[in-house]
Amino acid sequence: MSADDDAAAPSQSHTDRVDRRAWQSLTLISAATCVIVLDMMAANVAFPFIEHQFPDTPRSTLAWISSGYAIASAALLMVAGRLSDRHGRRTVFLAGIALYSAVSVVTALAPTAGVLIAARVVQGAGAAMITSTAIALLLPGFPMARRGLAIGIWGTASSAGAAAGPTLGALAIEAFSWRPVFLINVPIGIVSLLVGRRVLNEPARSPADGRIDLPGTVLGTVAIALLTLGILQGPRWGWSSGAVAGSLVAAAVLSALFGWRCTRTAAPLVDLGLFRHRRFALANLSQAGTQLAIMAWFFTTPLFLINVWGYSALVGGSAVAVGMIVSFVSIPVGQYSDRHGYRGVLVVGGLVATSGMAVWVLFVDANPAFWSAYLVGLLLFGVGAGMVGIVVTNAALTGLDESVLASANAAFQTIRKLVGAIGVAIAVALLGDRSTESAASFRRVWILIGIGYLFSVLAILPYPARLPRPAGSAPERTGR
Repeated sequence: MSADDDAAAPSQSHTDRVDRRAWQSLTLISAATCVIVLDMMAANVAFPFIEHQFPDTPRSTLAWISSGYAIASAALLMVAGRLSDRHGRRTVFLAGIALYSAVSVVTALAPTAGVLIAARVVQGAGAAMITSTAIALLLPGFPMARRGLAIGIWGTASSAGAAAGPTLGALAIEAFSWRPVFLINVPIGIVSLLVGRRVLNEPARSPADGRIDLPGTVLGTVAIALLTLGILQGPRWGWSSGAVAGSLVAAAVLSALFGWRCTRTAAPLVDLGLFRHRRFALANLSQAGTQLAIMAWFFTTPLFLINVWGYSALVGGSAVAVGMIVSFVSIPVGQYSDRHGYRGVLVVGGLVATSGMAVWVLFVDANPAFWSAYLVGLLLFGVGAGMVGIVVTNAALTGLDESVLASANAAFQTIRKLVGAIGVAIAVALLGDRSTESAASFRRVWILIGIGYLFSVLAILPYPARLPRPAGSAPERTGR
């Protein structure tokens, strides 16, 4: 080794070193993200007990606790990202934590169902502010060679929140009531606010990227809200009623106007040009099936165990947790797919998840049979959903130019959340009111979930089997 090489070696080592502040930022951001996921999962376990608290409020109305949160979070995700470009990502991130934590107290103390739903919608706005800025705050502190590790830790924190949320929520319910479930995140929120301004670095701002398409935001949000309203109220108002038909027709018209708006403005909420990329379009179509299904599963699993089989909150929450724990198969499967391609993993994962729902449809009824039937389907579904979860994100973003990755990921996450809200609405419509709830009504939901995963398999079949060419080789065609 030459003297020049000796001099260069310490410099290279120094560039890969991560300082303490970056690790502190990673810890804080991961904790905040974990809490959001934990809170969402715990809220699903609390839903049956919220229904008992407000017996005069129809289930189709209370479902907005979940749907309203998801719609607000999705609709404001890209808006929050643009605001952070203009006003500072650290500022928006900490404001999101403050909003989310403060409104959590309102949620826990809500005297009426209306206040509870409104508070959850505002929480969705806070979640959008946190989610949209997390990666942008996280990555600048890590050199390229360590960014994969940082994203892996951040993603694992989200998975941990999904696994721990149902059980922690159930423990709070068993010890007190459903209300403390919404206070679990408050201590972490307070700590994050106290140390966040000292720990988090503020990346350089880019005012040119901070334009917000307010008309497009309103059109898209109202369209999804009306579609959700029509689906939720269909069983109560009647599918042929003018109110339901009007909601669905208005949703279709506003969706068309939203698409038109996205092609006419310089800063669209969703860049429709991204869908000219074959991989991105097919992966989004596939995730539409899986996300609709998984959110319906999250919402209805505790309901079935608690309301039909009469299990405790702890058992109902633990069942969801088991499904999330086995979904950690996504980590080795993700590494495998990075070497061998995404299509095969997504096909196998979708079929395994579908088989899990088939077990429930065929062998689970009103008579408790947790170990002999329910657990078998639960494990199959968890493994299949885990295989699909992270891989479909990689499948959507791979092959895209780095200059569009941020907007592509934001569009992908927006679609994910909006489709999830629709999945909950369809599940509630299939279940009906509490008075008509039965094992048969849940079986309809399980069929829906299985169809969602089967659709995802069919949608991903045209996806290229091979991974995209490395940089420097001939570019891939973006059209079909």
